[in-house]
Amino acid sequence: MKNHAQILEEFLLETQEIFDQLDIDLVRMEQEPRNDKLLASIFRAMHTIKGSSGFFAFRRLEKVAHAAESLLTKLREGALHATPDLTDTLLATLDALRLIVGGIAEQHLEPVGDDATLLTQLAALTEGSSFAKTLPNDVARPGVLGDSAYPTPAGFSQATFNDTGTRVDVDLELLDAAKQADLMAPVKISVDLLDELMDLVSEMVLARNRLLSFASSSADANFSSTVRTIDLITLELQERMMKTRMQPISTVWSKFPRLVRDLARECGKNVQLIEIGAHTELDRALLEAIRDPLIHIIRNSVDHGIELPQQRVAAGKPETGTITLCSKHENGMVIIEIGDDGGGVDLGLVAATALQKGLVSQERISRMTDREIINFIYLPGFSTKPFITEVSGRGVGMDVVRTKVQQIGGAVEVVSSSKGTELRLRIPLTLAIMPALFVQCATQRFAIPQNNLLEMIKFAPSDSGLEDFYGVPVYRLRNRLIPIVDLGHELGFDSLKKESDENIHIVVVQANGLVFGLMVDKVLFLQEVVVKSTGPLLKNISIYSGATILGDGQVAMIFDVGGIALRSGLVSKLTDQDLQSELPGAVTRVAATQSMLLFDLAHMPRLAIALDYVDRLEIFPIHKVEQQGQHDVIIYGENIMKLIWLSDYIESPSASKSCSSENINVIVHYHQGQPIGLVVQHIHDIIEIAAEIVLIMPSQAGIVGSAIYADQVVSILNVEEILQLSKINSYDLHKKNEDTILHSHFTPEGVLT
Repeated sequence: MKNHAQILEEFLLETQEIFDQLDIDLVRMEQEPRNDKLLASIFRAMHTIKGSSGFFAFRRLEKVAHAAESLLTKLREGALHATPDLTDTLLATLDALRLIVGGIAEQHLEPVGDDATLLTQLAALTEGSSFAKTLPNDVARPGVLGDSAYPTPAGFSQATFNDTGTRVDVDLELLDAAKQADLMAPVKISVDLLDELMDLVSEMVLARNRLLSFASSSADANFSSTVRTIDLITLELQERMMKTRMQPISTVWSKFPRLVRDLARECGKNVQLIEIGAHTELDRALLEAIRDPLIHIIRNSVDHGIELPQQRVAAGKPETGTITLCSKHENGMVIIEIGDDGGGVDLGLVAATALQKGLVSQERISRMTDREIINFIYLPGFSTKPFITEVSGRGVGMDVVRTKVQQIGGAVEVVSSSKGTELRLRIPLTLAIMPALFVQCATQRFAIPQNNLLEMIKFAPSDSGLEDFYGVPVYRLRNRLIPIVDLGHELGFDSLKKESDENIHIVVVQANGLVFGLMVDKVLFLQEVVVKSTGPLLKNISIYSGATILGDGQVAMIFDVGGIALRSGLVSKLTDQDLQSELPGAVTRVAATQSMLLFDLAHMPRLAIALDYVDRLEIFPIHKVEQQGQHDVIIYGENIMKLIWLSDYIESPSASKSCSSENINVIVHYHQGQPIGLVVQHIHDIIEIAAEIVLIMPSQAGIVGSAIYADQVVSILNVEEILQLSKINSYDLHKKNEDTILHSHFTPEGVLT
């Protein structure tokens, strides 16, 4: 038998779930006033709260819920219709109920409070309906059972009274459902226990990594086979454990329909909210971290983005503005896009505000790009509002958004035009375990988070493309100059210089909208790492975001790429000398060349594919490849990606299957919106090849011709022919999940239908 405390805890959890759903349903009710099913659901939810509060003798909670239930009864009967004012009152009632339950959760006692004003307002709306509007003839009037003041709701049994004299209506549908509930009752596990299990799995991943390092140098086949089995089991356990921490983003988005409604009414605007991909899942800890940034963005979209109705009509737009929330998985990250069809960021107003605050000179403003001007909105205390309102004007918003997103390893991008503004957030799936690139500097190994990684470059000192640009070392990468940070110098390893004839390695990274290169001694490997927080002595060192344990038991620090850019002085140099705006003009394109990716097949080296066909480079475990009919496929994000073994078309099918590696290298190309994986043997580097291609005679399948690079012949891949040969156009690639689109319409006078 459950004791009183357990029953109370279940009541609090259930009530909180009801409140969250009512937040959504009450806003929908205003939009769909004649949705009988929705009205019945709202009524049942309020009736449940009233009944449960009576069981626990929470008189204040019961009294407020009963008054709201009476008003909802009038709505169900058709005597009243949902208006903005009526919805406002019901939402205020919901807030009052939430406040009371919050007090119960803290003290296990009902808090004292005065609800007289709210009860009077609810009673006035309820009683006023009887003479304000007569019931139509086709609306059945409810029967009266036992108590003329409280008719029995439809779908409930006859009313009874408990020992305290409190009336209790029995919900017949809920009673039938309860008979089956115990048979399929879910097991409830505390969040703390889940966190402990996740910590144990993380430690198991570390132990697995150590075993893999031992197995690679062991000649014992049985030991290597056992380690491989442990590796597969650990990987499966890790993936399943991660799923227990994942929650749909709808748990955060559920608050936004009401938020947009209230803001739209306060600002006197018409706003339509569209939600796409609410099923997208990510770690619950990250959901909490992005809640406030998303609220700030939504508030900015309503207040700053969407124009007033008369302004939209004058600009040839519909009166109702649209805010779109879209989320999806993309390459191991969660992408959240928040867009509006407003007037876009007023660059003139932003620049004028920056001048007024003394943040920049007039001469500098005249040379700044649109993107640089937009970046002013990220500064603390920056606001274009001339006065403070309830919604904005305090200068707290986008600086908070970027800071919080960066703290969890994400990034924020803003794109604005006269047609609207879109913010794109890149969020990692989890902070507990993440893929990272390991590099070596002197004798130490470090990890760079993969979400900061763009590409890697290796070249001999004699081919060095390093130049000095106004005191900033840069590397000429295709058609742009990349500023370089010498990692050894920043870490104080100047005394451990490497041999001058060794290759130079540059890892191109991005952080806070800045792209730059880290010069390292060696690029080691990619591996999933367990992130450990740094101790108190390292908390204030900005270049580290955490640490991990390697397979040999040694500790490796994880870099904070944004912190490196700040500490190295790179950001201040680019800002002070205005190098960012001068870089495009300083770059000269190499005439008659094209950028290509160099790779090898099993028995055919030096092939190249145009970068226009390269969207991502991936490494997959061979055991992840599955058979679907006659095709090899692999799960890629939320898509099923077909794999094309290039050797099947250029060499022979036996060559593609002769690979004994446990991993495959894949060039991802998006064809008609769907990812296609081109499987190759080795991927080398991005090179510049002469645009003149010499045709092969006789022609070879899958090869368009050849070119010369570094005194060697390079074969150029004919991607279109490969796609045609593989019959990719007839291959049906389905998304794993359909996007769910939810619409909510809000106006200052009421919700559009």
